[in-house]
Amino acid sequence: MNFPVDMDGAINRHHMIDIEPDSSMGAATDDIIDGGDGGNERKWLRKLTSATVNTAVLRDLISRTPMLWYLGERSGTIFRPCARRERVEALHAVRAVAIGPFHRGDPGLPFPEDAKLPFMRYLQDQCGLDVDGYVAALCLERDRLRDEFADDDEYAAAAETLDDEDRFLEMLLLDSCFVLVVSMMLSKAGTGDDADSVARAASISRDYFILHMAVAQHADDIKLDMLVLENQVPFAAVKLLAASCPGLKLRHSVEELVLGCFDDICPKRARRAGEAGGDFHHVLHLFHWSRVPKDKYCVLSTPRKLLKIKKESERLFPCSMELRRSAVWFRQASSICGDMDMWFWCHPASPVALMSVPCFHVHEYSAAVLHNLVAFEKHFYWAHGACVTAHVARMEGLVRCSQDAAMLRKRGVLASTRRTDSELVALFRELGEETVGARLPDEYGEMLDAVARHRGRRVSGWCGGFVLHFFPSPWVAVSLAAAVALIFVPSMLQTVYTMLSYIKQG
Repeated sequence: MNFPVDMDGAINRHHMIDIEPDSSMGAATDDIIDGGDGGNERKWLRKLTSATVNTAVLRDLISRTPMLWYLGERSGTIFRPCARRERVEALHAVRAVAIGPFHRGDPGLPFPEDAKLPFMRYLQDQCGLDVDGYVAALCLERDRLRDEFADDDEYAAAAETLDDEDRFLEMLLLDSCFVLVVSMMLSKAGTGDDADSVARAASISRDYFILHMAVAQHADDIKLDMLVLENQVPFAAVKLLAASCPGLKLRHSVEELVLGCFDDICPKRARRAGEAGGDFHHVLHLFHWSRVPKDKYCVLSTPRKLLKIKKESERLFPCSMELRRSAVWFRQASSICGDMDMWFWCHPASPVALMSVPCFHVHEYSAAVLHNLVAFEKHFYWAHGACVTAHVARMEGLVRCSQDAAMLRKRGVLASTRRTDSELVALFRELGEETVGARLPDEYGEMLDAVARHRGRRVSGWCGGFVLHFFPSPWVAVSLAAAVALIFVPSMLQTVYTMLSYIKQG
């Protein structure tokens, strides 16, 4: 319909018709739809105009549109990644404890379901937990907490736990108690003041001593289990549990208490829990948030940025030796912004470029932690960015052969005490497979474009080739400087001495 337009180009509202029907018009419309005689000839039209059908269609559309996951009634931030589990099952297997429904029933765990009961008893005795009140509060939030778990029709045990209200509440109770008590035992943030700590130490019982020693023995495995994507409990349940313990005195927030458990886990944190501006879905979400730089590596809801590089072979990040031949110097950066914030600097007037990389420590557990962080970003990149994915993609390019790993070790940007250079190459290659087809942030494409422009300059290639050919090692430069000093310094001293003697004679 074309509306009249005035001289200013705006719609002339005086000529607009109010088409909002009144009640009588609605009745007349119904008669028309029904065929005028109250029949059912046009039920299909009633179906199309039904609000119930429209809501159902929108709900289905949300479920089929990943970017709208946060609008759905069953968002599912805790799920079992079946497709990834087949290839890297060991990286998602729990070691000590099953949290949530997906690993319940795994045999041989040090902390089965009945072993979580003493953790609840501890909160009752030491922190005054009102179990009945907490369960009642969980009942009120049951639907919201249930929505955090994705449906898994292929895993019957999980479906039974999630659909049965009593089993679901029992799972939330025991798992929340386990997470909170373990955080109190392992966190460096601490709880209470000094007087409270002394009183609590005086009231330690035999049962509490056994519980603490059992946690201490499996502390490393428990920490890693708490970072498995499918082994989570809604963080809202943990916060609700802490609020239900009147005797629990925290020096900091619950988020900081939980993060304190992972202060010795690499990558190191980049943010404190006090900077948090929203709620967290689970422990892995909190851990991911604390490790990525602020206001960087966020992804827009647009397809992956098209790179200006034409050759398909150059779309991968160049390796360290290739960058070195292009006069790119590596420098170990401070980890103020975290262990995954990489910078690249180049200037048109300088043939040399600088790549600043924080020291990346590779441990035995690094593969499992990085795999779960990448899996988390893979499914929720539009909400939480893709910093880990971008860093893994860059490291895969930088460490493509043993020579690359050896050089980065010497530059202090890669550290590993138990892995050889070839093992590091295999590690990043395996991690890089998870980034194939993933959406990467704009920072990744911008850095790749900047590196390609620098490598395309002839002066940079000449400078890098000259340095590699004539100064393949820093000791060569030192030796040359020493030789120059031995030749010119005595001559200069002799000249100065002669001039001083001539001045004295004058």
